[in-house]
Amino acid sequence: MLRQAQDGGVDDYEAVGRRYGEHLSDHDLLVLAGGRADQALVLRREPARILGLLDRPAVADAVLAARRDKPRRFSHVSPFLVFAAAVHRTSTALAGRWHVTDRTSPRTRLPLLDGPVLAAFATRPKHRLFLAELLASYARLASGMVWQHGEHGWQRQRWDELDLPRLAALREVLPVDEQPGLWRRIGDGALFLAGVFPDYAEHSLGLVEIARLQRATGLRLSTIEGPVSGLLEELAGRAYQRVGATVPRAVVESPQSARRVLALVADRYLFPLNAG
Repeated sequence: MLRQAQDGGVDDYEAVGRRYGEHLSDHDLLVLAGGRADQALVLRREPARILGLLDRPAVADAVLAARRDKPRRFSHVSPFLVFAAAVHRTSTALAGRWHVTDRTSPRTRLPLLDGPVLAAFATRPKHRLFLAELLASYARLASGMVWQHGEHGWQRQRWDELDLPRLAALREVLPVDEQPGLWRRIGDGALFLAGVFPDYAEHSLGLVEIARLQRATGLRLSTIEGPVSGLLEELAGRAYQRVGATVPRAVVESPQSARRVLALVADRYLFPLNAG
């Protein structure tokens, strides 16, 4: 039986399930079905069942149980399945917890007594889909070059997804109808850096880069002092405001919650604190 999603009932739960089904290959479904082809076909017909399966720790752990002596362990499943399993496993682990650790600096984590609030955010199907899609979208980084005509003639303008000032500078050359997509990627990049690679963000976004970022986005960010995570959270929220309904409202209003769940996923599954 399908349980109701907290965002909007069974219809919303099924809509999220359909998105999962669109991302997952037939082999992904076979892995989730424990190798049973008949059950994989059921998941293809009724993709909302995928969410319930990933909520089972044993199923998510089977996807995530990589061993160091098997470096190609994930080569046969899609990045989305791996990240969805990590997001589900992290969100289910938050249930019943009163305190949750959060980064206060790159190497320092302190417990905060808001476990139920973060758990409520993390267990909503739309939020888990958003986080899994965000992580999977960076499995392969995009970069490129555009030509811009200025007062000195045509000039090349390079960009890549995790160089936020350069990415935001594309606003000057993109047509209006493509601007929401750019703002979405700016917001995604800000959350990804703050949640998954905060050390890199601290080193790459100095005062000069932040000034370039503000010029390129046209935003006057109020959090330029202090940890860069606060600045990136503000940037994500304000970028997502320009995107529309494709970003869950709670992420727009509370990018910090999304960043914190990403950080927990990174600490637990991407770069375990006790590894090496």
